[in-house]
Parts: sequence; structure tokens; C-alpha cells
Amino acid sequence: MSTKTCFVIMPIGDQKTDITTVTQSELKKKYDTLIKEALSKSRPNMEITRADESLVPGTITTDIIARLMHSDYVIADVSYPNPNVFYELGLRHACHPGTVIIKDKSAPSVPFDIAHLRYVEYTADLDGLQPLVKGLTNHFDFFDREPARPDNHFLEYAKLTSYIFPDYKKPEEVSSEIQLAMSIMENPDVVELLIKQQAGEPVDQAELLRLLMKNPKVVQPLLQALSKSGNLTLFDNLKLGRAHK
Repeated sequence: MSTKTCFVIMPIGDQKTDITTVTQSELKKKYDTLIKEALSKSRPNMEITRADESLVPGTITTDIIARLMHSDYVIADVSYPNPNVFYELGLRHACHPGTVIIKDKSAPSVPFDIAHLRYVEYTADLDGLQPLVKGLTNHFDFFDREPARPDNHFLEYAKLTSYIFPDYKKPEEVSSEIQLAMSIMENPDVVELLIKQQAGEPVDQAELLRLLMKNPKVVQPLLQALSKSGNLTLFDNLKLGRAHK
């Protein structure tokens, strides 16, 4: 079984609220001793990452987006009015289910747009560890049972309306042989000569060559197919040219 992955969205730098300021070191301590510890107890073999722990080369923004798109689970701590957290939460909600929202019990109320969503409330002390473990475990168990079920209003509406998301997959490369066959089918005169040839009837090879040369769509995939098979060389081309002068 492959290792599950979990990406944690939370503020990293100092956070100012109407009441107090939470420092970067305090947030790091909360992550290490409470959030990450609860995640490890909930899923012992899970790979847990916060943005500042990423060792992937390149811009941190690209790595964050990749983890938001592909992580099995995402934990979003919405305890503080941090715009990056809410932006990243929105990106995750738009592309993948499997998100757990958590919030410090002492923090202000969550914004109206996500107030209807379920979240796990925790206290930032030793007594808060086990309740957080239990809440996370319940969510993970649900996601494991129904991995494709929408967990937010955006995905629910997309499913209800059969919304078609953009498909960015690269188109499969069509082989030169298939391109040749399709091009030949668009030229009835060439098809007719080839059918006669297959039936054993005499075919003017010079005429067939002239027809092919009149149709660039046929010539290009023909040359590609010959080159790929090793049947096209400069010497062969010269002999072909002399034979039909």
C-alpha cells in the first residue's frame, strides 16, 4: 500500500489579531508539538509536510500548488485571518476532496463563506492533543471510505451540474503510419491505385508516385513512416529519382 500524503496549510510568519500577536516561533511550536503530532498519531505512516519543510527545487509557490493538487489529505488551520491560508484552501477545494479544516478554540469565528463547513476545533495545550487526534481520524476514515465524495460546496455544485473541468492532458501522439493511412483515405485516386495493386492488377508506379507527390499531406507521413522503418535513405532516393526520369 502506498504511503498517504498530507499537506498542512497554516500561517508561517507572525500573525496579528485584534487581541494579540502570535509569533513565528509560537506557530512552529504549535505545528511540531500539536498538529503534526496529532497527524502522526492519527496515521502513523503518513508523510506530513508544511510549506517551509519542502525540499523540492524551484519556487515555493509551484511546490505548494502541486501539493494542494495531489496530496491525499490537506489540513487547513483557519485560526488566523491569513489570506494565503484561505487562498490555498480555495485552490484545494476547487480541485480535490480530502480537506480537513481545523481551528484553535480561542481564535475568532471563521469567515462567513466557510462557516457552514465542518471543522475540528482544538485547544493549544496538552489536553487538546487527543481530541484533535480523534477528530482527524474520523475525517480520514470518512475520506478513505468515500474518496471521491465532494467535501465542499464548490465540488458539490460541480457534481450536481456535471461541470466539465478543463482537460490539460497532452494529446496522444498519432503514429506516422496512422497519419499516412488517414491522409491516403482523403485522396480517392491514390486509394483506387492501391486497391488495384492489392488485387494484383497492373499499376503504373510512376502514376502512383505523381499522385503522391501532388498531395503533401500524404508525402510527409509516408516519408516519416519510411524513415522510421529504415527504408528511406539518400541512396534509395537517388535511385528512385533516376528510375523515373
